[in-house]
Amino acid sequence: MRTLYYYCAPEVTATRRAEFAQLIAAAQDAVQAAASAQEAAPLAGAWQLVAVSDYDALIKATTLRAKGKTVTGLALEPEDVLLELTPPMAGVGLRLGSLANFKPLVIDFEQVAVRQRLLRGGRQKEAVARAVMAGLPDGALVFDATAGLGRESMILAHAGAQVLSFERQLPIWCILHDGLLRAGRSRFYPFTVPTLHPLGTIKDYRGAARPEVIYYDPMFPERSGSAQVKKDMHIFQEVIGADTDNEDFLRAALTLATRRVVVKRPDYAPPLSYPGIELAYSVDGGQCRFDCFQVD
Repeated sequence: MRTLYYYCAPEVTATRRAEFAQLIAAAQDAVQAAASAQEAAPLAGAWQLVAVSDYDALIKATTLRAKGKTVTGLALEPEDVLLELTPPMAGVGLRLGSLANFKPLVIDFEQVAVRQRLLRGGRQKEAVARAVMAGLPDGALVFDATAGLGRESMILAHAGAQVLSFERQLPIWCILHDGLLRAGRSRFYPFTVPTLHPLGTIKDYRGAARPEVIYYDPMFPERSGSAQVKKDMHIFQEVIGADTDNEDFLRAALTLATRRVVVKRPDYAPPLSYPGIELAYSVDGGQCRFDCFQVD
């Protein structure tokens, strides 16, 4: 079982402290629900939550351990995660024990680069929007089955979709929850930002409305000799690991969607292919590809 530590600095505003407390309460509820249902890894039941009392000592000890030095006292183990909210961070950050020298990963949709991409994008300029939104009216219900850092959920919402986002890895769900909360009250986003489903997958969805399209972005297969990925994706991959249930996930998506399922794949990887499931067409996205599977 992996440990998720959490810490909120006393200098943080009362409003943000309250939001952080609500986030931790939601995470604890998810862990308890998964444990009572005897869910197996990699869902929420694989985590335990522990509050941090001495933040400075924890960070110092973890950094020394990452440098190969012997430490005494509490330190993050390589597989442990720390959720932290400290000034002047824009939001809740995620720090991984094995990457203690990296700055915490924060999902911040108010960054200039993110806002500029949304302003430049749209249904025709973003390949994911072309693949997902083709033939759909504004307000069409779309599920982002593996929301991750939430970037493509935001692109689809900006393109006119009503987006319900899913994430099954507890640390990622926590920072995405915080990122979408802040985006929802940002002056930069006049459209409705995605709604984050409680921790879990599309298999946990119990709503009456069915999505017209489900967007599925499984973790890419590793490419031999590829360059080091960016810091945020490196942390992301360390937390999530490889997806091993692509077939079950695709079949579940095809059962739930009413029009099609769009699967993101790297340009070097073949389409997902399973008995009884046929690829209809693909949309070129440059270094990636969006494979479209029609619902019977």
